[in-house]
Amino acid sequence: MAQVSEVPVREVPVREVLVPKDSLLAGFGNDSDYRDCFIRDVSGGMNLERYLERFYCSRAFLPERLILKALGKPASSADARALAAGETDRFGVWQVVERREARSSSEAVVHSRSEALLESKPTGTASWFAIEAIDVGQSSSSSGAIGQKTRLYFGSWVGSINESGWNALLRPHLWYSRELLAAV
Repeated sequence: MAQVSEVPVREVPVREVLVPKDSLLAGFGNDSDYRDCFIRDVSGGMNLERYLERFYCSRAFLPERLILKALGKPASSADARALAAGETDRFGVWQVVERREARSSSEAVVHSRSEALLESKPTGTASWFAIEAIDVGQSSSSSGAIGQKTRLYFGSWVGSINESGWNALLRPHLWYSRELLAAV
């Protein structure tokens, strides 16, 4: 009898999902504006600061940083670290609109995600970043420690997409958004 070898199923690390209704992204702009949202689950814990730094310092974001440099807009690794640490509210063409840390009270969860929303007024766009801890249950290790994953969210907003010309760039944008999140 011939032996059948199993072909590993390729894990799809980035998925498109609906924008969470209670997110900063959902409440930004007008109801008719364009929004998208992607998620990726990673092992271990990650805070918003580390996520922002890894995103803006990734190889996938490098071409955009080079374009921003050519335009005279600061977007260096040091600038990304300062933004991530909350030492500045500007990065390249983006300005922080709001940053919200996850917190809970004894009665109920107030915010389960840490989030940051950055707007680029010159381009009529915004980027949204969020992290959320995911409890994956009992670990298989002898210590019995609880496993943890972090869900990374990345979303975009475009105001008046049909009038702005961004509609023509939607397919490349969706591909690039997946690549950016996969690179974190």
